[in-house]
Amino acid sequence: MATEKNRVAIVPGQGQALEVVDAELSHPGPGEILVRNEAVAVQPLDAKMLHAGYGGAGSIEKYPVILGTAGAGTVQAVGEDVSELAVGDRVVFNTRALVKFETNKREGTWQKFVIVRSQTAAKIGDVSFEQAVLVDFPLQTAVAALNLYLGMEKPGKGTEDEKVLVWGAGGAVGSYAVQYAKSVGHTVVVTASQKDVARQTRLGASAVIDYKAADAVDQLRKLGPYKYLFSASGDPASQKALASLLPDGGRFASVLGGEVDLPSDVERVYKPFSQAAQHDENQEWRSWWYGEYLSDVLRNGLVDPVSHLKVSGGLEALQEASTDVFEGKVRGKVIVNPQE
Repeated sequence: MATEKNRVAIVPGQGQALEVVDAELSHPGPGEILVRNEAVAVQPLDAKMLHAGYGGAGSIEKYPVILGTAGAGTVQAVGEDVSELAVGDRVVFNTRALVKFETNKREGTWQKFVIVRSQTAAKIGDVSFEQAVLVDFPLQTAVAALNLYLGMEKPGKGTEDEKVLVWGAGGAVGSYAVQYAKSVGHTVVVTASQKDVARQTRLGASAVIDYKAADAVDQLRKLGPYKYLFSASGDPASQKALASLLPDGGRFASVLGGEVDLPSDVERVYKPFSQAAQHDENQEWRSWWYGEYLSDVLRNGLVDPVSHLKVSGGLEALQEASTDVFEGKVRGKVIVNPQE
């Protein structure tokens, strides 16, 4: 470690291009680990924050910042009170870079070496770094929404007579929501494009409704009622559609908020689901997520892999990659290796 040097991609100010510079190597404190960062996925939220200075929880508070919350790599050093992880472990992790802005220079993942709380890292065994980081962020979004915030049971504890509706199942979050709800034991109904019917059925959907169909909501109503409703697209039309499927009131989860006119007896649950494990009030859920569930899912191939594009060029490639994501020029996720 003595010869290792850190490099970081910093955002110097709102709307300004990334600057890749040398930086001091941080050392892990109590309960922390230092990870050699081998893979980051450029999330839409990262791209929005780079280009617009905006995140799901609000605007960036102070510049310069280092973006990115998810990564995968090898443990290089451990701090005091860390017993569950050791130097050499291959891990996937999430950090507080967007939850606690004062930590982002150490915990933002757009750098070669990242400080991570050991509580928010999971061993991945022989799973590739790329696949591990692709799974954690969208899967946590789906599972947090369904399990932590809507109260769905853990895998194997649900029943088929309780139905789940996932609107917008075609993307990574929606696909993982389908797979999680099916693993719990529920009957799953989804909306997706007609070209995605075969895949959705394989993932666990019992019925796939074309979201573009004029009578989509009527078709969904006939297949209900639903105990759990989740909009993985989050658009206003989907929120209104889910609300209309709750004639006696109730609640649904959405990955987006926004000003949407909903009935007074319908509650929209909108939270930063992907950052659920970073909040200490969710400590029990966090322990299950990183200590049991995520490692099990990755090592045993319990979810379908996500399509991705790996971009060469290391940290210097993040600017163009983020622009492509922000402008919708790429399908699937973009992966960058900060070590290149």
